[in-house]
Amino acid sequence: MIIQNIRHEWPEKAGFLLDRPNGPDEYIFLHYFNSVDLLCGNEVIRTKPHACIVVSAKKPQWFRSEQKLVHDWFHFSGEVGENMQKYNLSLDKVYYPFDSLEITETVRKMESEFFTGTEYSKRLCELYIEQIFIMMARSDISSSLLSVKKQISDKVEQVRKKMFTSPSEDWPVKKMAKLAGLSESRFYTVYKSVYKVTPNRDLIIARIEKAKNLLQTEGFSVNETADALGYSSVYHFIRQFKNITGITPGRIRK
Repeated sequence: MIIQNIRHEWPEKAGFLLDRPNGPDEYIFLHYFNSVDLLCGNEVIRTKPHACIVVSAKKPQWFRSEQKLVHDWFHFSGEVGENMQKYNLSLDKVYYPFDSLEITETVRKMESEFFTGTEYSKRLCELYIEQIFIMMARSDISSSLLSVKKQISDKVEQVRKKMFTSPSEDWPVKKMAKLAGLSESRFYTVYKSVYKVTPNRDLIIARIEKAKNLLQTEGFSVNETADALGYSSVYHFIRQFKNITGITPGRIRK
């Protein structure tokens, strides 16, 4: 891969429009500091700040920035598509690297090497390009992992809602994990990571919150409340209530 031209932190005025119906002669890497409207495939999308894309040669290129534009870019040629495939990257696809400052710093180093043209500059620039590809690939992998984590946490959240709706029922981790479609250890780990409390402790909190309502609003006695929430011993209920609230259920009822 060979750099043809390059600039880092290149500015353009607000309202800047680039329209190449026949596309560029070479591949182009672009890193937009701000949001832009960008032709991506067959549709125009609004990117988030710090979007990166490698535009194909000889394909239509179009983007517009409503605000003042700052971006890093370089034109390059060679086996770009093949090198991107090594990292499961696609041409004409938007990526959001986590460390945008590192992207700009890498382009700055490439620009310096390109214009000084010292020994091994071309090879070093090629390595810098691969470094940028790796940063783009890592962001894509992390995004996929975040999506999976969200799906798992959503399942756990649904089980938690059921528990809070029916706190008088028994909610062992085995039962909750089965409802979420997870192993017991995985469910426990995710639950504690998301809610900063164990499932059992959260169930106690849910029961005590329900108890407050029964005592203060519904006029239940302490014994009736303990029974309604599934406690086999009223004394056990009183201990848990005081442990959570700092006072006895009898005092909150007055």
